[in-house]
Amino acid sequence: MHLDLPWSAEQRNWAALPRDVLCIILSFVPQADILRGAGFVCASWRRLAQEEPLLWRRIDLAAATDENEDAPARWQAMARAAVLRSAGRCESFRGRVNGKFLLFLAHSAPSLRSIHVTSRFTTSSNKLIRVVAKKLSLLEQLVLSDDGLIYREASLAAFVEHCPRVELLDSGRCLHLSDRTLRTMVESSIKDLRRTGRFRGP
Repeated sequence: MHLDLPWSAEQRNWAALPRDVLCIILSFVPQADILRGAGFVCASWRRLAQEEPLLWRRIDLAAATDENEDAPARWQAMARAAVLRSAGRCESFRGRVNGKFLLFLAHSAPSLRSIHVTSRFTTSSNKLIRVVAKKLSLLEQLVLSDDGLIYREASLAAFVEHCPRVELLDSGRCLHLSDRTLRTMVESSIKDLRRTGRFRGP
């Protein structure tokens, strides 16, 4: 069905919309789609997608489930690009991680307040966790998958020690506190301690 629109409406240049309006439009586009190509619709969209940190203040790549992105190199490239575009202003990250990317995230997102790990990831390196925890002093929420990041009490102790602002810790079903001293410290310092694997957004 053809709509009989005025000439001006038919010839509207959407790329010429004000920057703040374009920013609102792009905020409704899944970030994974922006990274895959939606951000390259035109020059103004490309500039905005690459140069506007506010679009990447809250990064959510949990829906990026394309089978072609299952390889670590693919999803890491996408996640790193999103974090770099935030220009250090990322406050929330939701998506896959591994040790290499977690270190990158901790170094590149000093304002990070919430991490939701959606992938299976375990590490035996307490040193890695301690380095990450020291970089995330503003962290308020840490949510893990059922087979998640913290499965050693020493790792949890690092977060309790170096992330004093953490109010919500959801360790899925991968952590059982047997150390009474640590359990008391955790329960006294973290308001919302869960082992459910479910996420409550920031």
